[in-house]
Amino acid sequence: MNEGGAIRRVTGWALRRPRLTLAVWLLVTVALAVNGTRLEGHIAPTSIEVPGTASQRAQDLADREIGSRGQAPILLQGPQGAVEAQARGLAAALRGDRRNTVLTSLDPGAPPQLRPAGGGAVLLVERPTDESFGPEVGDAVRRVVRAEVHPPVRASVSGFSVIGGAISERSVSDAHSAEIIAVPILLVVLLLVFRSPLAAGIPALLGGATVASALGVADIVAQLRDVTDVATPLASMMGLALGVDYSLLMVSRFREARRRGRDVDAAAALAARTSGRTVVIAGATILATMAVAVVLAPGTFLQSAAIGAAAAALVAMAAALTAVPATLVLIGRHLDRWRIGPAARSDEAGWGRLAGLVLRRPALAALPAIAVLGALAVPGVGLDVGPPDVRVLPAGAPARTATERVVRALGQGWTAPLQAYAVDRSGRLRTPAGQTALSRLRAALIADRDAALVLGPRIVRRTAVLTVVPRSGPNDPATARLYDRTRARMRTFAAATGSRTAVGGVAAQLTDYRRAFQARLPVLVLALSAVALIALVLVLRALLLPLIAVLLNAAVVAASFGVLALLSTGKSPLLGGAGFADALSLLALVALVFGLSLDYQVFILTRLREGWDSSGRVDVAVRSAIVRTGPVVMGAAAIMSGVFLAFMTAPLQTIRQTGTGLVATVLLAASAVCLLAIPAALRIAGPAAFWLPDWLDRILPRIDLEGDQDDAAGAPAARPAHPSATPGRPPVMTSPPELALGLHLDGQVLRGALTIEGPLVGDGGVARTAVLACATDELIGAFAALPGTRAFTRTVITHHTAPARAERTLQLAAWCESDDGVRLSVRATVHDGALPVAETHATLFRVAVPASRIGAAG
Repeated sequence: MNEGGAIRRVTGWALRRPRLTLAVWLLVTVALAVNGTRLEGHIAPTSIEVPGTASQRAQDLADREIGSRGQAPILLQGPQGAVEAQARGLAAALRGDRRNTVLTSLDPGAPPQLRPAGGGAVLLVERPTDESFGPEVGDAVRRVVRAEVHPPVRASVSGFSVIGGAISERSVSDAHSAEIIAVPILLVVLLLVFRSPLAAGIPALLGGATVASALGVADIVAQLRDVTDVATPLASMMGLALGVDYSLLMVSRFREARRRGRDVDAAAALAARTSGRTVVIAGATILATMAVAVVLAPGTFLQSAAIGAAAAALVAMAAALTAVPATLVLIGRHLDRWRIGPAARSDEAGWGRLAGLVLRRPALAALPAIAVLGALAVPGVGLDVGPPDVRVLPAGAPARTATERVVRALGQGWTAPLQAYAVDRSGRLRTPAGQTALSRLRAALIADRDAALVLGPRIVRRTAVLTVVPRSGPNDPATARLYDRTRARMRTFAAATGSRTAVGGVAAQLTDYRRAFQARLPVLVLALSAVALIALVLVLRALLLPLIAVLLNAAVVAASFGVLALLSTGKSPLLGGAGFADALSLLALVALVFGLSLDYQVFILTRLREGWDSSGRVDVAVRSAIVRTGPVVMGAAAIMSGVFLAFMTAPLQTIRQTGTGLVATVLLAASAVCLLAIPAALRIAGPAAFWLPDWLDRILPRIDLEGDQDDAAGAPAARPAHPSATPGRPPVMTSPPELALGLHLDGQVLRGALTIEGPLVGDGGVARTAVLACATDELIGAFAALPGTRAFTRTVITHHTAPARAERTLQLAAWCESDDGVRLSVRATVHDGALPVAETHATLFRVAVPASRIGAAG
């Protein structure tokens, strides 16, 4: 699979037609941004329903038989005479809508548990709804309350419809507020990195455009399926971070190439080819992990989070491959105008010292990183997790204040009761025996020590409905036990009466969501790890190194959970909130942590692979990766951390905890994992880290990751070929040097060294390109002469990519790309150190003659 060729075609079009590319990109961005303004209107209510659970089966049963209904308790407080008068008027107004069922504490025969402590009146309203966590019921009830209740009476409307609507509304508003904070942070960090407004402006502009476009993409998806409010903050967070991050890679590579003497067009092309591959692979890992999250997500919340993150990654990749190269071509020569302060110095010596430490003492270098990850993971083991309740809202939020008043007056269970359903399929419930069975069921439910009140049974068509109000809150273990006992009693009732029973309601849904989270979290982690391992094996063509990376990825997840436990849980958490980790944000965080951690690891792992391919030496690969990739990784980490820190200021706990976990992930993945643990592990493992079984090497598609590495290696810019080299014809060479070839087979890759005795430099200091033809011709010949092969004819075309330096030993590598039984496609590369000097694609045709040896294989 020539992934590099596809990237070259995309970026090549942008480089050749920069103005047209930017015009098209601008039109698409504006169209998506306009579409994104409608996302809020297409957002589905936050859902805690989990397909396949008992509460979801109850919801489905209620939908079929009587329609789903949501509850909203209303507490009226004030002078008792005014309260009673306005309560009767409010009840009459609510009953004027035939969809409502209203029970009040003033009704004759009302249960005493309905009377609030401290005086006042209570109205319990039920009305049809599609989503128990959606705002529809709460909004409808509050409209009537505002029209009917006046001072000195105060009304408090509660229920999970009100809470869910408030969470959804705060998610959108808090995301916009965090964006406003994140933008100046981004600009400051970018100016510190680039010291130039133009250079900093490109990533900043692309980050903002990515957010707007990602919201537009999310809106397109929202019109096809349910997308909840979490997609907005996730698209904003990831859009800003990835849009800036990926364009930062491109701009940094461009500036480096310019410093080494390339002209604007050549530097832009180099940045597009090299950083473009990294961007695509990094973005693809995020898309793959988000796809797994969508498949395994318990409910629409994690699916919506994954959609928001995937939209951001997709848009960021597209912009980095098109708009950034086109912009660099147009304004690249002015990129460092209006410099702010002195130019930022390249601390290659400092990164070199770090690389030296890793190479000399790999275990000592990795120990602090592993120790930090392990220490942070410990508190994450006992992380207190629960589904959202009213405490995720900030303390002064109206919905939280109203709910707290209701809880003080009536008890905790009123905000999330259980609903028990019995469908009379045989007509027995209307008989005296059936009525007796219903009475016994109600008595058993009332006698439960964790039940505060049982309302009903209410017969609707052929369905009996009982409302069970717990004594405890929706996230309390006692409520979960009441839910389980109620289900057991309903199963006994079903066996005695032949009816079909189920237990649902908000308390049941919250309990099932928490249990689904606990059951699916290990599965999600294993699935994400498997996807990550497959992706890295495919990209790196190795087994041990990807396995190490995936294990470290799991350690980053555990450490991020530990940071969340330290900052967000307990009686008085440092970040405030409910004192437990929100299960909704935590599941989203798992997927995002894997995607982001892999995003950074791709940067370092691909450079390690390139260094190994070019030199065949682990020490060269480690040093090149740390020195060349370290500054980019840490710069990108600073940018992402700034974005996520802005979201940590959000009042809504769900967003704040997600931002906290992502900050921890970015810092740990960039520093402890990418710059210490992975290079140290490679140094310890040695060449075995790049081992791949022959059978697996044959079946895996090849992804071209090499590209031009001359700038990365610190080599001089390429010069024109010698005049004797005519396009389309073999180069003319006089007195070719002698070639001494030594080869060995490394798995499925033929490696070797080619010592060239004789002058390599011709007129004007330009390398004689015939040396490249000789080198690759010898290499292909040696490949064909391996023991056990048959005779071949061959056609070799050498593409000169850079001059070879004089009096050096060239490093060779060749491998089979495809073999259909007749044609054997072989690829060969020649490197002078880390500098690529030639690349050859050869087609070797099998000839039906006895096996023979062609060339001289050392």
